[in-house]
Amino acid sequence: MSLHFFQKVLIAVLMGAQIAFAAELPKPPAPPVQPSPPPGQVQYEGVGRIDQVTRQAGGEIYRLDLSRALPLVRLEAKSKMGRLKIYSTTVVTDKGDKIPVRQLAGILVDEPSPAVSSEILNIPTGIAAIEVLAEAMGGEATLEIKAFSTKEAPKLSLGSRVPEFSCKKNIDALLKDKLEPVQLWVSRAEAAAPGSVQEKFAGNQLKDQVNDYIATLRMGGAYTSTTYLLTLLNFFADQYNAVRSGGVSEPAYKTLLNATYDVLQLAIQNELPCRRFPSDSLIQIALDLNKKQLSMTDSSRARPLYVSIMTKVRDMIPGQYRKEISAANWNFRQADTEGTNYYKLYVGAKDDAFLKTTHRDMSAYAFVVAEQALQKEVKLMDIEQRYQLIVEYQAKYNANADFPQAVAGRYLAILSDQNLYLPIYR
Repeated sequence: MSLHFFQKVLIAVLMGAQIAFAAELPKPPAPPVQPSPPPGQVQYEGVGRIDQVTRQAGGEIYRLDLSRALPLVRLEAKSKMGRLKIYSTTVVTDKGDKIPVRQLAGILVDEPSPAVSSEILNIPTGIAAIEVLAEAMGGEATLEIKAFSTKEAPKLSLGSRVPEFSCKKNIDALLKDKLEPVQLWVSRAEAAAPGSVQEKFAGNQLKDQVNDYIATLRMGGAYTSTTYLLTLLNFFADQYNAVRSGGVSEPAYKTLLNATYDVLQLAIQNELPCRRFPSDSLIQIALDLNKKQLSMTDSSRARPLYVSIMTKVRDMIPGQYRKEISAANWNFRQADTEGTNYYKLYVGAKDDAFLKTTHRDMSAYAFVVAEQALQKEVKLMDIEQRYQLIVEYQAKYNANADFPQAVAGRYLAILSDQNLYLPIYR
C-alpha cells in the first residue's frame, strides 16, 4: 500500500472518529460570559492608583477609600506598569461588611493586557472602600482600579495602610471562642418546650450569635485554616442532624453549614497565598466529604446539603487541574501519559463512581495539552521518529481500549500531515 493511499484512508477514518469522541471526552467548557450592566443607565467612573506594589511573597492589602460611599456597578483592574498577581478584591460597605469580588481574585494582570472586569455588583448599600491583596511579580508594578457607579463619579484615594497579610495569622481560636455562646443558646433552646416563650427567647439570642459568628468567619476567612473549615463543616452537619426537628436550632445550623462552605469555596477560587488548593488536594477534600455523606442515613437532614457541597467541590477539580497543566510546560509524552492515566481511571470506573466524570474531564484537558505539544514537536522530528509514533498510535487507534480512539486519530492526523515538510522541498 502506498504512503499516499494510506494517508487518504487514514484521514477518512479520522473524520468518523471525531463524532465518536464527542461521547467519550466532552470539549472543555467555555468560559462564562461577562454579564452586562442594566441597559439605559449612565455609568460614571472613578480611578484609584496603587503605586509601588510590594514584591513580598503573599502580597499586601491596599485600601482605596471612597470620599463618599456609593453603590458600585462593577470594578476594573489594569496594570499600568509591570506584572501583578491579584489574590483577592473586597468591597467594604458603609456598614463595615466585607464582600468578595469573585472575578477579581486569583488573577494575573500585566501592562500589555486589557483591563479585567469584575462581575456586576448587585450590592444595594453604599461602598465605602475597596481592598486589594496584590503582589508584584518581578519588577516594579503599579495597579489601577476603576470603580463604576450610576449615581456619580466615585472619588478614590489610597487609604491608610492595611495591616500586612501574614500566613502566620489564624483566627481558628477566635472562631472556637465565638462558637461557645452559639452552643449555649442551642442547649437552652433544645431544653425548652417546643413553641414555648423560653424556646423563642433562646432562638432570638441564637440568631444574634449565629450572625456574629458568620460575620467573623467571612471577614477573617483568609485567616482560617483549611483543616478547621472542614472540621466546622462536619461539626455543623452533625449538629444539624442531631437537633430537634422544627426547632429554632435546626435553621441555625443549616445557616452555619452553608456559610462555612461559602468561605471554603471562596478560598478555593481566590487562591490566597496561604491557602493553596491544587487539584490533588481538592480530590482529597471531595473524597473526605463524600465519605462523610455516605456515613449519614438517607433521612439525615444534612445529607442533601452535603451532597450538594461535595459535588460542587468535585466539579472545581478539572478547572484547577487545567490551570496547573497549562502552566506546567509539559512535552508531548508527559501530557499524553497524564491523559492516558486519567482516561484509564475513567473507563475502569463504575458508571456511578464519584470521580468518574472528574477523571474524564481531567484526561480531556491533558490530551489537549499533549496535542498542542505534538503540533510543535513534530516539526523537529525526522521521518523515522514520525513513523514510529504513527505505528504506536495506529495500534492504539485500532485497539480502542484504554486509549480514546479520537485522540489517537488526531495525533495521527498531525503526524501524517505532509504540509509540514513542504517548505523543505521548495
